[in-house]
Amino acid sequence: MTQITEKPSTWGRVTEEGLNRLLPRIGKYRQNENSLFGHIPAFSDGRLVVSAAYVRRYATGIADRNPLYVDPDYAAASIWGRRWAPPPVLAWMEQVNGAVEGFAGCHTIWRNCELEWDRPVFVGDELSATTALTGARLTESRFSGQSAVQDYETAVESAGEPVGRYRTSWHRFSRGEAKEASKYQESERPQWTDEELAAVADEYRSQNLRRRGAEPLYFEDVEEGSSIPYLIKGPTTLTSKLAFESVNFPGGWVVGHELALDLWQRHPGLAIRNEENVPEPPVAIHWTNERCQRYLGMPAGYEAGYERLHWFTQLLMTWMGDHGFPTRLAVKFLGFHWQGDVVRLFGRVTGKEVSGGRHLVHLDVETKTHRDELTTTGTATVELPSRAAGRGVWPR
Repeated sequence: MTQITEKPSTWGRVTEEGLNRLLPRIGKYRQNENSLFGHIPAFSDGRLVVSAAYVRRYATGIADRNPLYVDPDYAAASIWGRRWAPPPVLAWMEQVNGAVEGFAGCHTIWRNCELEWDRPVFVGDELSATTALTGARLTESRFSGQSAVQDYETAVESAGEPVGRYRTSWHRFSRGEAKEASKYQESERPQWTDEELAAVADEYRSQNLRRRGAEPLYFEDVEEGSSIPYLIKGPTTLTSKLAFESVNFPGGWVVGHELALDLWQRHPGLAIRNEENVPEPPVAIHWTNERCQRYLGMPAGYEAGYERLHWFTQLLMTWMGDHGFPTRLAVKFLGFHWQGDVVRLFGRVTGKEVSGGRHLVHLDVETKTHRDELTTTGTATVELPSRAAGRGVWPR
């Protein structure tokens, strides 16, 4: 059994030395380096096998039971002729990112990300990807003083056919230097009454009735400046966070016993210490309020940003229905969703265009908590069928 190795001298600190170790990696596309996924059955040699069982678990983990994902008969009768995987599946294909390389032991927070799709990901696809570090720099942050930014781009394909691209930007900061974290201590921790929870449940039931499904939404029927039906999520709980994490067991970090010891051997600066002083993966910081208070000076556990990507695509697909196709989503993370928060997602049409024969609708999107805090902003583009042109979005 392997032993935990000694931490590097720069562990837990953002330094010029750490930056200089990263800079030679810029522009070098890497493949099959994400060995952390090795124990997950859906992954094989860095590839993701998109099976029916995987998509079923995925849809449950993100709480989006779109029949295009979960009902094979429904999907077969759709214009697509087969089942989709949730579109943000591209996000799981990063071979390396700011959470697993550079500045060992430093905290990582997402800044922003962008997804672009060439086509849906279908059950039966076998995805492969290459990832490159596209930028790394030191910066001054109001949140943590000297910090670093790491940017990545991932290209995803299936059987040699491009499927899409995924770009991320990560904020790295030294442990114990979250200077502005204390301001979050003033965030009001919700205590929901049974009546309030019943009202949330009513919103969920109404939301389920708004799914457009097989009824086409035509390009000509969308008005610039109009709002689309909102989406509700929450209250965020430990269980809801673990349900999401169970989709891909975040980067392969959720392992125990000898597999955990092997993980600490390969990545000695990765772990945090739990309440019993035992190493656990960084994602475990989300799982208890105590850990966030101890390590980050924050009032409570918080939802991982990855979840929001799925919420936004659910928002878009609920509105546009089966005949639409998301082509791009870019979001900027402005704030945290604490344990207990209810979150609502909104969208507004900002423009329409016909480009290369494709009928595209552009939107602004955002999330707000039940405290009316703006926590995410972004833009999205979807392709819709055209009644006037007499064409759909698929097949191309």
